[in-house]
Amino acid sequence: MQFLIGRTVCRQFYFPLSRGFTLSSQKKSQMSQQVITLAVENANYFLKDASKSGKALCVGFQQLAEQCKEVTPLLDKITREAPKFDLDAETPGNGYRSFIIIFNALFKRCSSLCDLVKSQRSQAVFNLYKYSYIQDLKSWNEMLVSLNTFLEHLNTLLEWNEKDHVRSLFPSEAHSSQELLDKARTIESYSFYGRHAAFQYCNSIESVLKGLLTIMAGYSDYYFSTSPHLWRVAKSLFMSTQYTLDAEHRARRIVHASQYATVDFCKSFWFLAESDLMKKVPDRMCPAIRVNQLILIPPEPLQIDSMKYKPVNIPVPSAHGPTAPVQVRLLSAKGRPGMPGQNDYSEATVSDSLVIHCHGGGFVAQSSQSHETYLRHWAVALDVPILSIDYSLAPEYPFPRQLQEILYVYAWIQRNPSVAGTTAKKIIFAGDSAGANLMLGVTLWVSDMNLRLPDGIFLAYVPLLVQFEPSPSRLLCLLDPLLPFGFMMRCLSAYAGQPDMLTQSSSRYTETDGKVKEIVKKVDSSSSSHDASEHPAKHNTVLEPELLDRLKAHSPVDELDMFRVSSTPLMSPFLASDSALKKLPPISLLSIELDPCLDDSVEFAKRCRRLGCDIRLDILPGLPHGFLNFALLSREAKEGSKLCVKRIRELFKKCSDAAL
Repeated sequence: MQFLIGRTVCRQFYFPLSRGFTLSSQKKSQMSQQVITLAVENANYFLKDASKSGKALCVGFQQLAEQCKEVTPLLDKITREAPKFDLDAETPGNGYRSFIIIFNALFKRCSSLCDLVKSQRSQAVFNLYKYSYIQDLKSWNEMLVSLNTFLEHLNTLLEWNEKDHVRSLFPSEAHSSQELLDKARTIESYSFYGRHAAFQYCNSIESVLKGLLTIMAGYSDYYFSTSPHLWRVAKSLFMSTQYTLDAEHRARRIVHASQYATVDFCKSFWFLAESDLMKKVPDRMCPAIRVNQLILIPPEPLQIDSMKYKPVNIPVPSAHGPTAPVQVRLLSAKGRPGMPGQNDYSEATVSDSLVIHCHGGGFVAQSSQSHETYLRHWAVALDVPILSIDYSLAPEYPFPRQLQEILYVYAWIQRNPSVAGTTAKKIIFAGDSAGANLMLGVTLWVSDMNLRLPDGIFLAYVPLLVQFEPSPSRLLCLLDPLLPFGFMMRCLSAYAGQPDMLTQSSSRYTETDGKVKEIVKKVDSSSSSHDASEHPAKHNTVLEPELLDRLKAHSPVDELDMFRVSSTPLMSPFLASDSALKKLPPISLLSIELDPCLDDSVEFAKRCRRLGCDIRLDILPGLPHGFLNFALLSREAKEGSKLCVKRIRELFKKCSDAAL
């Protein structure tokens, strides 16, 4: 068995059975020291066991101790340096801290495993669990090897900061992502999707994410197969059971799918949330609301007054396709005058407030309906109408079609506020992930057009730089269960209007049984559909499921080589000028400790504070990117959703205070 650390190969080794394994005097962090102590004790115990399983356990614990010793010096350095990159003392959080959190979670799990083995090793029941413990050790050791590579990357980033005399999570333009990842082109990520997938998150989220990974792997068998529909369904269900039992097989399937599947696979999988079954979830599990109405806004010439009281023509959305109505969803806990169907029996007065919301989904998937799982709670808790925009999705409609539609809706509702049961005196923009990026981009556009600005902006786990800059938190996408690197890059490329990166690289080859085989084949593509059942392999660039399992994982550098996007602030708000940022209304950012976009929020908040902008940042622990979609499944995610409500309410209060 071999582990890869950059370009160095570490082979399994056996200590001579005649001597024990001793600790060095090197200083180590408390948590890693505890693991080393327990691992050494177990290794020395199994030195006496000449059986195959005994030797495997001995080697496994020896490797665990060695790996912990190896990562300690760099981890200690990063632990010392990480606080220097925080927004402030009250808001600890950045990509360096994220990896410290991951290591601490890993050390905690390894310590528990060592304790468990120590307590059972002399009992007869131990024989029942030996194989499982051996597999656990193998998985943790592989994960430590991979994480050590990440530590080397983080150390490189620190060295760049020192060399360039800057204190930024984003290195200067003198350095690139390719330069960073070229130092270790082989990054082993299988272990992060295997038996210990999602270990870094809170318990309620860990179980949810493992289930989603199994569903994703099983769905890939359906999606990539060219068999008849019923056979694909049956095989997908059968393989889902297999992936539950064989986590390593699941890991291979997910890593290869994320690296080789087109953006259509991402769209198709995420649109499972739009299935008939999932559509019934909000009605059964979410608070009842009086108004849940789809409204089609016709694409007609529209004119509103600017802040200088001069009429401004709002462009009808037409980029990358013909004009079409823009669909929005109106949600309100109470019926209000003017709302569709509420004039005769409205139970509440017209509201002065309105939330305009954009959903996430990587710019390519999901809708206002799939986000009802938390929007209904928001509508009840805020007691304010919410207008959620179903903007057009990439790759069929890339940038800037989405911005055109959101701008058009924003102008239209100012001309027709009664439709939403509001006077629109106070308007808050809100969005999560891709939707948050769009809301901030539209705000910059509105400011540039000298139109009325929203009174506040709430942004959850927002990507503010639609480029792969080598920040510490961006490296998290190489091990993120919900936002794998390949999926993220393909979604961003689709939004930016680039051809699918797999199509560009359809000549990939892999070695199988000593022969070079071409395993990616292009077929004619038909138009995409939001119905998952309309995305079988015959409509896309496809890989047969069996071939997908035989692929060789490639380097992230291969993706970066093909990733080029525009540097416009409307796509990447982080690039906006100082003068543009100074005009922004109060902003509330919410991110999470393990979010690949965390550094975007931290650096953006730093910059806004230096400019005197009104901005705050919350960083939540234990949750993944997209946690709002799990508010019904996780207590911690539900509490996170409640914090979102609190921050939006505070933004409304600032509007009221400013009016006094």
